Amino acid sequence: MSPNQLLLMVMKENWRRFIKSLKPVYNVDVTMYHFIPGMPVKSNRTRHSFAKGAFEEAKSFFEKASEMTRDVNIAPVEINLVRGKRRVVTSRHFGPIKALKQMRMSA
Repeated sequence: MSPNQLLLMVMKENWRRFIKSLKPVYNVDVTMYHFIPGMPVKSNRTRHSFAKGAFEEAKSFFEKASEMTRDVNIAPVEINLVRGKRRVVTSRHFGPIKALKQMRMSA
């Protein structure tokens, strides 16, 4: 392997690392709501984080979590695929989530 080819390979690898560093982080947030009449609504949020640019892995996990929630029939649950810190890419609701969010929430 010539020095020029070696230099070209190193430059390509550095370029790939640079591009990957600019990609966003993905998270899957699963929020389960616990409702007891007469008591404040409690929520339990679990965040599953993925590496930068790992959209396919995060999307696959989101689909599996949605399918598992539907199969086990757990309600009310809200599942969000989040890009970066706040932007929700996809969301799924199981149960009366909108009505629960309007009720009084506890810490």
